[in-house]
Amino acid sequence: MGVRSRGRKALLQARFAAFINKRPLSENLESMRDFLSDNELGIGVPIEIEDWVWITELGRIVQHNREEIDSRIEEVMENWTLDRLNIVTRLILEQALGEMDYFEPPTPAAVVIDEAIELAKAFESEEAASFVNGVLDHLK
Repeated sequence: MGVRSRGRKALLQARFAAFINKRPLSENLESMRDFLSDNELGIGVPIEIEDWVWITELGRIVQHNREEIDSRIEEVMENWTLDRLNIVTRLILEQALGEMDYFEPPTPAAVVIDEAIELAKAFESEEAASFVNGVLDHLK
């Protein structure tokens, strides 16, 4: 798994933790960073500082633009509202759109969509991955 893939996964987990524990994203990101670096609990491979800056910046951008991102996502979903989505699916969609359209320089849409599909498969299901693919395809 590449560094950016690991970073997207770590950010998703930190965002989910922030949703559950109501602590600031920055605190959850630091906990995730410590966990990833731990030889016994995590993968024992620390994320380099420049990669960590990329991860935290993406998190900040998604958080800062979340209202607009959510509005854009809801516009393309047929017969769905954000409130009906599983929280993990919603977080994946927000993160992907943030990376595609709000991050500078933007990551190519095909890469972001592929990564979001893999996150959905890992944390949700094949069905969720198809849903994520369809929504993001409409958004690109």
